[in-house]
Amino acid sequence: MKKLKTTFLLLIAAFLLITAGPQAQAAEPVKVDFVTLLALSGPAAPWGIPLLRGLELAAEEINSGGGFIVNGKTYEWNLKAYDHKYVPAEAVKAANMAIYSDRAKFMGIMGGSATLACLSLLKENNILALNFDTGGKKVTNPDNPLIFRYNASVESMYLSVLPYLAEKEGIRTMISINPDDQTGQRGLESAKLGADRVNIKIIASEFVERGSKDYSSVLTRIIAQKPDMIETGQIDPTGSALILKQARELGYKGVIMLSWGADTELVMKIAGPYVEKAYMNLAGPIKPENDYQKRVYDAYSEKWGEKNWNNVTWVSYGLLPAVTKAIVTAQSFEPEAIAKELERIEWETPTGKLSFGGSKLFGIKRMLLYRTALYQFHNSVPTFMGNIEVPPNALD
Repeated sequence: MKKLKTTFLLLIAAFLLITAGPQAQAAEPVKVDFVTLLALSGPAAPWGIPLLRGLELAAEEINSGGGFIVNGKTYEWNLKAYDHKYVPAEAVKAANMAIYSDRAKFMGIMGGSATLACLSLLKENNILALNFDTGGKKVTNPDNPLIFRYNASVESMYLSVLPYLAEKEGIRTMISINPDDQTGQRGLESAKLGADRVNIKIIASEFVERGSKDYSSVLTRIIAQKPDMIETGQIDPTGSALILKQARELGYKGVIMLSWGADTELVMKIAGPYVEKAYMNLAGPIKPENDYQKRVYDAYSEKWGEKNWNNVTWVSYGLLPAVTKAIVTAQSFEPEAIAKELERIEWETPTGKLSFGGSKLFGIKRMLLYRTALYQFHNSVPTFMGNIEVPPNALD
């Protein structure tokens, strides 16, 4: 009888375990979508692809570390990406898919013209957007409190680098080349902001079709005006490398600055011996300089190959940690609550501690404050010249 009773109790216990099933186990993390609209093909893909990869690495690290907890529930990021090819109409199409099919509430859009084209959709649907753009005051202003600019901003770059070059190279005149779109227009405004602070005169500006391959006619006009420096504004990585090569072939001897997001390998491949003494403004070191950077670099290399590394990845890697910290601090998924936290917090990234600012320019802190890693080619090798900080009180 005792044996029968024991057997019966064991059967009851087994039954309870079976029926309890999922309830007896830890609940599965809830997936939260973050949707990105990037140029994954076309001339701006050398920016878009590493931006996406940085986001993917960060999402994997957050998720593998146990996700994040809000009101007692565990959440993980689910990253989705659309290729807008750097075409505004394609960006609008992708944004509609993200909002009405994916039901996304968190987004990131690459490019000022793409962001501007999607702006009404973002506002109508109360989307919290952290964009890789230079959209200027049309995008960044107090009327758009849920729209952040998560990139190494051109304003910061010009404000920091132009004083350095004015002193080191004696730059007093320059000519800017930009794509003929909203991003390019904003790039020129930012160049003027930095130039005016150090009395550099922009004696001319040129706007070209994005994706152009032949800049000889534009460069002939520019060189005839004898500027101390030619800078490539918001031109895509292929275009800026071609401008460097073609300007030197046409005999230009002055300073050339590849202003925005140059791809080091692409520059050396396209420009060859003409890279000498050219400057590049980058979002971080070409190769890792500390343990945190090495961890990210090694994870990237293992996943996509070391030869495919691009230091644009440094910027995007910090985006999801920023949003995650804001959500956890607010203990809320409400866009307004998260935006309020993003405005005041700091967070750790591979390139240092970051925060948002820009209130002097935009009337609201929605611009990422990011220092510039400056390189110059010596003996055909990119040489680190230093991390150039934004002058104090220039933006806030």
